[in-house]
Amino acid sequence: MNKKIAEQSHFCLNEILSQLALGKSLSTPEAQQAFTLLFKGSMPFTQAKSLLLLLAKKGETSDELLGCLHALRSLENTIGPKIPGLMDTCGTGGDGRHTINISTLVALVIAGAGGRIAKHGNRAISSKSGSSDLMESFGVRLEALPGKIVRSIQRWGIGYFHAPSHHPVFARIQPLRRAIKRRTILNLLGPLVNPMRLDHQLVGVSEKRLIPLYAKVLAKLGRKSALVFHSDDGMDEISTSASTSAAWVTPGKIRMIRIHPKSLRLRKASPQDLSVNSIKQSKLRAENILSGKERGGARDTIVLNAAYGLYLCRKAASVEEGIVFAEESIDSGKARKALNQLKVESR
Repeated sequence: MNKKIAEQSHFCLNEILSQLALGKSLSTPEAQQAFTLLFKGSMPFTQAKSLLLLLAKKGETSDELLGCLHALRSLENTIGPKIPGLMDTCGTGGDGRHTINISTLVALVIAGAGGRIAKHGNRAISSKSGSSDLMESFGVRLEALPGKIVRSIQRWGIGYFHAPSHHPVFARIQPLRRAIKRRTILNLLGPLVNPMRLDHQLVGVSEKRLIPLYAKVLAKLGRKSALVFHSDDGMDEISTSASTSAAWVTPGKIRMIRIHPKSLRLRKASPQDLSVNSIKQSKLRAENILSGKERGGARDTIVLNAAYGLYLCRKAASVEEGIVFAEESIDSGKARKALNQLKVESR
């Protein structure tokens, strides 16, 4: 960066920080400009810290999150080819419930029922077992080359992208994130930075206030369909025990809905039914659900979320039909086969 450009960038950054200090939100271009400097390592540490903390204090907007996302995308390559109907089930995490890996098992069930899943995930941060922890415990190679992951999606309907292996920018800013020791806009990026081009998304969020935020971003990203949700009992999943608030996103439209599980006649899952205390226990529970040994409320929570995913990606004509297909995916062993084939392909 030459001296003139550096001076201009410094001036613009000071303007942006002053704007945030007054509680004013940034436009998408302003946010993209600031985060491009941060991700390239061209922003002084103290200013980078101020940027993240001021955004968090004010409350991030969809335009700011979109600008942050555009900045990251400009520095990374999208993995191809485009696979029609591709979906991700990655949520924000952070609901503090220490549940089994619901979104990961949902991905396998959808794949077993004929969907195409590019599952994006990471190790546990606030939970006992993250998606990557579970996949690794099953023998899936987290550092698999992109070509192998794409081939697994094409052949078996499921691929797994371990976030640190596909986002080198994140490694560069880890010292900054460790120094801040609190959630920032960077924690919101997870469900939005899948390395492949998606048509559909199921996004569970840790707080109800995040539903419209993600809905607006996904709408602007042009998803064919997406569902963003948070349950009344505090989960970043669709609950079988309480109603769930959700935003249904289609091109040019966001529709707020309420999901009431009572009408679907599924078994309720209590917090104890869903909780695990280790990666080992999470793996055991996952194996029991995929093998058909466990058939209670935890399984039905996975079935319910998978049913909405199958309806979302048009593999089911209704949620009710999606429930039938999700149950068949487990009972036939197709979901487990998808996992086994992913393990083989990743190696």
